[in-house]
Amino acid sequence: MQKFSPVGMMLDFAYGRGSADNKASGGKPNHSRATSPANTAVPLLALAAASQAWWESRRPPGWALEQHLADPTAGCSNTEQERALAQAVATWIGQST
Repeated sequence: MQKFSPVGMMLDFAYGRGSADNKASGGKPNHSRATSPANTAVPLLALAAASQAWWESRRPPGWALEQHLADPTAGCSNTEQERALAQAVATWIGQST
């Protein structure tokens, strides 16, 4: 059974990994489908919602949103991907508040 995570979803969407129909010959990602406005609105909203839920699930107990925005990588593992996603989510949320 394969485990899915928001980090993996983000990387798969951005780079076309793990999806045979998103790759052109030679194994390189084919972003023509991924960059079409008709094809990106719903996947990007789903990706944003999943990423936000993931980030919120890692918020230290008792922390308010403002505290988590001030230290967005709190609760993350030390992987570069998780820390980058946490920072991106916090920036996105901070811009909308």
